Amino acid sequence: MRTTFCAGLAVVAGLLMSPLVQAQDRNEIELHYKRAQEALRAGKSDIAAQEFREILRLQPSNAQAHANLGVIAFTGGNYTLASEEFRAALKLEPALWNATAFLGMSERHLGHPAQALKLLGESFSHLEDKNLQRQAGMDLVSLYHESGELNKAVDVLRTLQSAKPDTPDVLYAAYRTYSDLAAKSLAALADAAPESAPMHQILAQNLASRDEFQGAIGEYRRAIALDPRLPGLHYELAQMILANSTEQGARSEAEQEFRRELALNPTSAESEYMLGVLAWLQSKPEDALQHCLNALRLRPDLVDAHIAAGKALSALHRVGEAVGQLETAVRLDPRNEVAHYRLAQEYQQIGRRDEAARESAIFHQLREAQQPIRALYQNILERPGMHETIESGAEKP
Repeated sequence: MRTTFCAGLAVVAGLLMSPLVQAQDRNEIELHYKRAQEALRAGKSDIAAQEFREILRLQPSNAQAHANLGVIAFTGGNYTLASEEFRAALKLEPALWNATAFLGMSERHLGHPAQALKLLGESFSHLEDKNLQRQAGMDLVSLYHESGELNKAVDVLRTLQSAKPDTPDVLYAAYRTYSDLAAKSLAALADAAPESAPMHQILAQNLASRDEFQGAIGEYRRAIALDPRLPGLHYELAQMILANSTEQGARSEAEQEFRRELALNPTSAESEYMLGVLAWLQSKPEDALQHCLNALRLRPDLVDAHIAAGKALSALHRVGEAVGQLETAVRLDPRNEVAHYRLAQEYQQIGRRDEAARESAIFHQLREAQQPIRALYQNILERPGMHETIESGAEKP
């Protein structure tokens, strides 16, 4: 409840009074305003409301007093009274954007979605108080959902995530919105082109998410038969082949698909990196390094490629260069436990024991902190494929 009051107080950027107010009344208004602020900080909304009404008795045109009465009524759940007070404030000062946002939220509670959508849409970009922005923004996202305007909901969510990127309800709303957009796009694609290459690609991705790799491979092959030049198809097929089997035959088949992807799309850093992974598995550290460096020329922020390059350099006894690659990986992704683990190993090898101990401690902290969510992350978010891990690179070729 105090959060709403804090947001509401942003309606008043200071007590504004008409020049026509007499000096005696001015002093009395300032006193009532001070008492109201103290009462709000103490959570005594009834006393604060009385003080704002006293201000209105002395100065009926004080828009901020009406706005604060509206906030008090809104916080207490009296949305009818809140709406009346905010309308009175805006009649006096139409540019009170915080009051406009609160009026929009009040109208939503009163069951007037069209009015709420208009008011919140007008005010959202003007809100400076982050708590009020989140509160109004979440209402606006819900209203856009209800009206089917998902793209507008995305715009609001981007603003909210930029302001507070780790807020759970905002993250959930983003997940739900993007999921709904994906479902809407899929339905449109299924209606427009049910036997197209992109449709089979989506079917393959859906099967892969359920670990049905054989079925996914079949759908990718159907997609390629329909449009062999569609970007990403050969790369994704190769990943499915490796997810289904890591036997030598599967590796060779996957390697051919990665090369086909690069022939169609020479900027596919991920394909270069995966060729490096396959070269490493064949005990070819020189080839692995070259592919990883190729990948990094295309995408300098590809963390797995930095880790793999560091691993290959270490195997080639170029420890100083390996440290450089791993330090870059840690800088790019400070929460990557594999990068910290490998960097600790390299520091230990060159006698930088204090730094090795520090990196090892960070690795253990990250592993312990991430353990509760690792299974959930892999089941829900992680696409099948090969990534740098502690286990896969623990042995030298």
